[in-house]
Amino acid sequence: MTTKITSRPWDGSEQSGAGRPTIESARKRLGGRATAPSTRAPGSLVRATLRDGQCHAGVVLWASEAHCDIWFDDGLARRTRAHGVSSCDGPPPEPLGRVAAEMRLFAALVEGDRVRWERGAGVAEGCIVEKCRYGAIVVTRDGKLVAVGFRKLWPAVVRSCA
Repeated sequence: MTTKITSRPWDGSEQSGAGRPTIESARKRLGGRATAPSTRAPGSLVRATLRDGQCHAGVVLWASEAHCDIWFDDGLARRTRAHGVSSCDGPPPEPLGRVAAEMRLFAALVEGDRVRWERGAGVAEGCIVEKCRYGAIVVTRDGKLVAVGFRKLWPAVVRSCA
């Protein structure tokens, strides 16, 4: 998910006059600004009991003391109560392995990091100006702001850790 955004709506609505999402709507779609650390490691495998009473494997996107936002193997993220979530050992099921790796990579990024992301015309590069729970607001080289979901974002520079 990548979306060009404006800094704020001119009329107080959810979208700017040009029909583009505002920074506020982009921030909300990306889970809101990450102002405190997640109480569970993003990218970790968990089991959660959903409203239907069934237990499903998923990947932690973000967690607080009360809630966990989890990506499930059906490709949907859902908010669950934290007390219904438990750690899951072993390798993740196939559809979740890639999502877990992408979330761990995203979790290591911080505001100010140079990043790259996929878009229709190829790969773009910019700098994270605001990190949200499931993505980031990034400024491009030409000064445009874009909202990028965690699955399409990776560091532009890989630091060695020898």
